[in-house]
Amino acid sequence: MSPQLSVIIPVYNAGDALCACLDSVLGQRISGLEVVCVDDGSTDGSDALLEAYARRDARLKMLRQANRGQGVARNRGLECAHGEFVQFVDADDALAVPDALERLLATMRRERLDALFFDAQTQVCSEALRGQPLPIRAEDYVRRGDYSAVSSGPDLFAAFLKNREYSPSPCLLMIRRAFLDANHIRFPEARIFYEDNIFMTRVLLAAQRASHRPWQLYRRNVWAGSTMTSSPTVRHLRGWLACYQDARALLARAGWDRQMRAVLRDRARIYKLHVRRFLDGHPEIAFAARSELSSEERCLLDGIRLYPLHERIVNGVHCLKDRGLFYTVRRIFAGRERKA
Repeated sequence: MSPQLSVIIPVYNAGDALCACLDSVLGQRISGLEVVCVDDGSTDGSDALLEAYARRDARLKMLRQANRGQGVARNRGLECAHGEFVQFVDADDALAVPDALERLLATMRRERLDALFFDAQTQVCSEALRGQPLPIRAEDYVRRGDYSAVSSGPDLFAAFLKNREYSPSPCLLMIRRAFLDANHIRFPEARIFYEDNIFMTRVLLAAQRASHRPWQLYRRNVWAGSTMTSSPTVRHLRGWLACYQDARALLARAGWDRQMRAVLRDRARIYKLHVRRFLDGHPEIAFAARSELSSEERCLLDGIRLYPLHERIVNGVHCLKDRGLFYTVRRIFAGRERKA
């Protein structure tokens, strides 16, 4: 009999966090659970730990691959998953309560959903980060609006963005596997960061029945050295470039209604701003990166360097509305946020 639910966990040098992650998933009060762990070439003993768990619990299936990145690992997990529904969990995070999957699965079935979004707790796990400014805030993973009605993915996407409560984390939703397969939705496999943005855009554009529950069922752990807290690299730059390129490609397609064209324009604008801020804050990395970029990426980057007056005005208006006068003035005169 096929499992009800497949939990997919990409693992790369997860260290001490991995046991807490696996325990939180395997301890869920749910029958018909399959846990697919994809070891992405770990060198810290995470692979041996996975083997030990797999020997003790037949529900855990371990796959191995050379280090190719999180997107490839998640896609491989999807190809090997058998569950009717899919849940992603990162190896350095955890499920927050033992009935998390049970509650989500019941709602998915009752409402006949393609995708069910939920919220997360945020916990700083590294002493070196305590008291330091972080790139995320606890409220980034808690939505205050009411999105409990069943709606189309595009309508839910627009509502999230309107209320500035959009989170691109694929770990904060349960998905119907047949929906992903029917719409050929997978993660980008290039070695970039921020591939979650591209995946989540595809999910929200394609979902016919989507909803959200204000349940903090996931524990988002913040670690030193993670993607969120690590020093900027070429992979960060290429990630934002890929997101911008993807949003532009989607905008070029015919058939979008007025609302969705506005959503995609907003995404393209945001990703373009991220690239500009990277260029502004780390010009030495951007210069060195040119030898690693494709000709298409270099052409895109050269176009983004141009910053015409009408774009400055539009971005200034958005910044004033979203962040207030003080922040906007500082951005204009300082060029970028000052580090604490």
